[in-house]
Amino acid sequence: MKKLIIILNLLITAGVVSAQDSTKVSKGRIKKGFGVTVTQVQPEFPGGQDSLDSFLKENLQYPDSAKIKHISGRVYVGFLIDRNGKIQKPRILSSASPLLDEEALRVVNMMPDWKPGSAGGSPIDIQYVLPIDFIAPPAKTK
Repeated sequence: MKKLIIILNLLITAGVVSAQDSTKVSKGRIKKGFGVTVTQVQPEFPGGQDSLDSFLKENLQYPDSAKIKHISGRVYVGFLIDRNGKIQKPRILSSASPLLDEEALRVVNMMPDWKPGSAGGSPIDIQYVLPIDFIAPPAKTK
């Protein structure tokens, strides 16, 4: 039994020593610049999230035909915010209804320029996905 424990101990020790040696070799093969972190700053609506919420609340107009049919849902609009903060190529990524999609695109196209995103301190183009909720008003009871 003692011989078995000694043999296992030697095998484990040999494995640890060889693992340490291979680590030293691999460190010498790391390319220059590896591990440099590039910070990316996300684009921002002027005034932040609260201002975006206010903008949507003030400018979204629930389509009358959607009200009548009690259509509601969440529309996801995707667009590019370019390095100048301008919205480019808005499109519907997930639809709730063509009526709601049309209104969501109308409001996105009205938006002012955003503060652009950046990486490494330089402005860059960034894709953005904006969910817009349409909640049907309650049905009037008689």
